[in-house]
Amino acid sequence: MEVNIYEAKANLSRLIQALIDEKEDEVIICKNGTPVVQMSRIQPKKKSRRIGIAEGKLPDLDLDLFNSVDVEELFYGKDN
Repeated sequence: MEVNIYEAKANLSRLIQALIDEKEDEVIICKNGTPVVQMSRIQPKKKSRRIGIAEGKLPDLDLDLFNSVDVEELFYGKDN
């Protein structure tokens, strides 16, 4: 869809909604009949989902089962 600057200024919300609703793929704004600006809908980025090789194979780790003594023994041994 091509519109002149005056029409774009007067109907900006309508033009944006047409892009959002995918009624228009792009809106080209012209000055004196010459295209100067192109508006198009931004495609939302897909959220990347990291999948590990062990996903679903290991039980969830319950950190409440560990107390500070157990963790300290892992680092420093039982003598300290």
